[in-house]
Amino acid sequence: MTKRLKETKDTRDQLQRNFNTAFATHSRRSGENTYVEKKRDIFVTWRDFVKREKNAVNVIGALARRTLRTEVFQRIARMARENYLDKRAERICIGFRNLFLKNVLKKALSRWRENSYKAVVEQMQVTQQNFDFTVEN
Repeated sequence: MTKRLKETKDTRDQLQRNFNTAFATHSRRSGENTYVEKKRDIFVTWRDFVKREKNAVNVIGALARRTLRTEVFQRIARMARENYLDKRAERICIGFRNLFLKNVLKKALSRWRENSYKAVVEQMQVTQQNFDFTVEN
């Protein structure tokens, strides 16, 4: 039994040494980049490809969001400008209408005054003529 135990311990020690040597070799080769295993190379290449794809998708998404934001702000600015121009045009039209009405009313009032004045003067002349006629008779 001791012989078997000793063989088992020797096998275990040998496996430990082999593992340590293999790990040290792997670490050294990975650090120096002198040798890359086929599976590791495939994995690293795939990882880099996926990373580039992910970055490309993120960049495209950021560009799309920025473009959309810019377009939305341009539309908002355009609508605000149109609203401003509409309100300004409406104010100008109302002002023109008010000026026109004031002018028309002023002319109408002037005509009314002139006509009223003529009517009063005629009435005064008729009254004066009646008075003169009455005084003569």
